[in-house]
Amino acid sequence: MPLPVSILFGGLSSEYNGSVSSLKNLLSSYMSTEEADRPFSVMNLYHVSREDGLVRKIRFHNAFTIAELQAHLSGSASTHGRTIPATFDAIEPNEEYLVNLLHGEFGEDGGVQTIAALSGLRGTFGDPRVASLTMNKYAMSAFVSSLLPREIVSVPHTILVNPQNAYDAVRTAMSLHGQIVIKPNSLGSSLFAKLFKCPQSAEQEMHTLLESIFTYDLSAVIQEFIPGDEYTCGCIIGSSGLVMLPVVKVDAPNQFYGSEQKSSTGKTNRYAISDGDDISIGIKSVASAIASSLNLCNMARFDFRFSNDQKVYFLECNYIPGLSRNGSFETMLTHFGMNVVDLISWVASNSIPFKNRRHYIANADEQLL
Repeated sequence: MPLPVSILFGGLSSEYNGSVSSLKNLLSSYMSTEEADRPFSVMNLYHVSREDGLVRKIRFHNAFTIAELQAHLSGSASTHGRTIPATFDAIEPNEEYLVNLLHGEFGEDGGVQTIAALSGLRGTFGDPRVASLTMNKYAMSAFVSSLLPREIVSVPHTILVNPQNAYDAVRTAMSLHGQIVIKPNSLGSSLFAKLFKCPQSAEQEMHTLLESIFTYDLSAVIQEFIPGDEYTCGCIIGSSGLVMLPVVKVDAPNQFYGSEQKSSTGKTNRYAISDGDDISIGIKSVASAIASSLNLCNMARFDFRFSNDQKVYFLECNYIPGLSRNGSFETMLTHFGMNVVDLISWVASNSIPFKNRRHYIANADEQLL
């Protein structure tokens, strides 16, 4: 009997649309697969409303359509909903494998992972502590800096900014040579990320951007812009170890891959590069070293810059890569010989589920008895 799979999507974060896009692509691929060839059966779709944060269950059926999904989303606020903890408590762990497609805040920052762990759910949630680390761009950059020498991978000079030190941080940014990028510390999809080619003449514009970021994020980062090309490398993690996916080059206007470039069709090209390419070999090696040092359970994606002077710079880690059509992760999967349905099937069958470890003091008490 095929594994019963349900999908959690939506959310209150600014990445709601990305979550819905991931779901639509997954469902479209699933429904275009002959029923006899489907490696799992979709049971329910759990929609976390962006209006009230409550969860509405949408029952999947063989005649389900994307139009039907859209109708559910449009009228979701008028139906009864539950909180996420109540929803998780109502799910029988042995009857549904839950795929987490919540992107951004709460979806991949350790919040929903903690509730899932406490509820004992099976699914693609992983370690809450790892999710919290990878979501924090500044902390993750510090982790990579301490993990690997600069000869292997560098991290752009980065300033952590909060409302209390924003004035001093902007003044420091204005003193830096070269271009800079300002972006939220925790939001994804490159939301609010902006390239400043001449920060010395953009003081007020930087302050205005930071004020907008602080509406949605506790902190921001000011980071030196590394001239060069952008690459991304993903992996899937099974019981036998890491499986590295092809490296994808991201060609964007002005070498900057911001929110506008991600959302605009035709402005950005993504293509996989040869596994034998020197850049691919170097980036895969770095990504593998980082991934091996984290307690990853399912999948991840790492973003890099390859500078004009041939150095690899780490940018950030995506704990739950987007699965939208023609996105970077789907491009990797395609060149690896998989689609998004294959991915979910592989992860459900091969990934090591996260389990809370017993506390040492509990073990010590048992030893004393």
